[in-house]
Amino acid sequence: FHVPYIESGYRYPNQSWTFYIYSVFYNNMETLNVWTHVVGSLMMTSRLYQISVTFDLGDPHTWPLLAAVLSFLAMFVTSSVAHMFSHKSMSVNCCLFMADFACIGLYGYGTILTHYYYSLDQYFLDSVLLRNVFYFGSVLSVMSCAFGSMSKAIVHDLNSKRRTALIVSGLGSLYFFSNFPILHRIWNSEWNDGIVHHVKQMVSMLAVCFFYSSKLPERLSPGTFDFVGNSHQAFHILHVLCTTSHLDGVIWDIKFRQAFVIPRPPPSVWNTFGIIALICLADAITIYYFYSRFKNKNRCSKRENNTRFHLT
Repeated sequence: FHVPYIESGYRYPNQSWTFYIYSVFYNNMETLNVWTHVVGSLMMTSRLYQISVTFDLGDPHTWPLLAAVLSFLAMFVTSSVAHMFSHKSMSVNCCLFMADFACIGLYGYGTILTHYYYSLDQYFLDSVLLRNVFYFGSVLSVMSCAFGSMSKAIVHDLNSKRRTALIVSGLGSLYFFSNFPILHRIWNSEWNDGIVHHVKQMVSMLAVCFFYSSKLPERLSPGTFDFVGNSHQAFHILHVLCTTSHLDGVIWDIKFRQAFVIPRPPPSVWNTFGIIALICLADAITIYYFYSRFKNKNRCSKRENNTRFHLT
């Protein structure tokens, strides 16, 4: 379970499930990782309530926003659970963080839903891009899950550049595709309060990428930031800020952008909740495949170790 540059704060493995639940109430290296995304979960729950009060949930035009916020909530909850039980065993760690990668991909699809329904320029409304964007986005979402799961099942070294490349390539392509409508509006010199929120979201995500890949500040002083102030905690906090800025920008676009009030085909249950359900099914199959690979690899390693022991 050793995380690069984090020297202490690890919990005992193979304890009861309640041991790990209670452990988040005392100081260890995962405590703030759990609570930062618990806060994110509560903020998304609050946003769901605000959306239910502000918009008509029976209106199909609200469904992409509702589906996106539910996907954001799923990501924060899954991340908190994964960090809570991360030290129980290697199998539990692997399974839960594969689910975490799946929900990060689902989060990415939620951003695609909202940006392409609410933040796209009128120029693209009848384009081939808009007609196929959600299918392409769903493929990218499942790819993110597959690359993340591959990094857990095949590359065990947390400091491996190959592992980082797998994760960043999957999530990076999803994020860039999601933000294409915003980048197009900025390119066309649009500047308003909505764009300010979107820019805050993009700056926060760039900071997320920086802390995730650089492992600063703990790289400079291993052991000093084991409990407070390490890069993963900064990454979690910035991710929450990124999500709130994303929703602020999208809700501004819904309320004030003239492009949104132009008649367009209403969303359907299929291209909002239906595709999300399909992504979840594909993610479950992907996780099952790579988790099986992980278990088989562990069995082979144990057999080899037992053989060496008997030979000596």
